[in-house]
Amino acid sequence: MSSAEDIVVRAVTYAVEKANPTLKNLLEFHLKNTTGKGYELAYENPKKFKEAVSKLFGEYSGRLLEMLVISYFREKVGLKENIENLEDLVEHVKRIYGE
Repeated sequence: MSSAEDIVVRAVTYAVEKANPTLKNLLEFHLKNTTGKGYELAYENPKKFKEAVSKLFGEYSGRLLEMLVISYFREKVGLKENIENLEDLVEHVKRIYGE
């Protein structure tokens, strides 16, 4: 796992635990069954990750999780850019790490 991917996966894990720790394993199980990937899907294909989350929890909850991930970056990494979605966040992290 690259540094950028690791950071995104940690942010998603943190956001899921913050939203509801009991759902962490449920979401990972759902992702693996529907996409063949775990949380790394958020880095590899953010759009597909968001679609899978929305299928499981609904569109509103999916967007809430996305905002929690972005919030994590604002707090922990000092994100200054105005990033509104997971796709832009992943691109931003890739630029930082030169990937």
